[in-house]
Amino acid sequence: MKNHKKWIILILSITIAFYLFFSGTLIKLIEAMGNFGIIGILISGILFGYAFTAAPATASLISFTNYYNPLIISLIGATGTMIGDLLIFNFFKKGLPEEIETIIKKTKIEKIKKSKFKWLIPGISGFIIASPLPDEIGISLLGVTKFDTTKFMILAFSLNFIGILIITTIAWLV
Repeated sequence: MKNHKKWIILILSITIAFYLFFSGTLIKLIEAMGNFGIIGILISGILFGYAFTAAPATASLISFTNYYNPLIISLIGATGTMIGDLLIFNFFKKGLPEEIETIIKKTKIEKIKKSKFKWLIPGISGFIIASPLPDEIGISLLGVTKFDTTKFMILAFSLNFIGILIITTIAWLV
């Protein structure tokens, strides 16, 4: 039953995300973040790390440059993104459904985890988290390898801080 609950939560989350995205509700909610000040920056930061919400969350963070310094936006936004990333990380770290574990064991990831090149996984994951690619991919790699939670939080905060700072500074200068 434990695996069924995880699958139900995963499918329900994806269904809700699709509904919110395609109905336009999500974009309206993110656009309304500007009315919430610093709390809006934090919530936009949480949404910044997810594939479906990255673009509208980025637009929301950029809109805050009219009222706040990019450094403040980056600190608060990166904190929010780290919180959102931590939710995904814990989902993967605390155990996946057996079916996904089986797939991972059959891939190169399992071989890399046990080799002298295991340092590649955090490097690849860090690159993915820092890039415009969805954070979920990099986070799942770290979660599967049972990466240390404290190190993950530092990595996620730092990389997202740099990314948000670059985006908001460019918007602020323009």
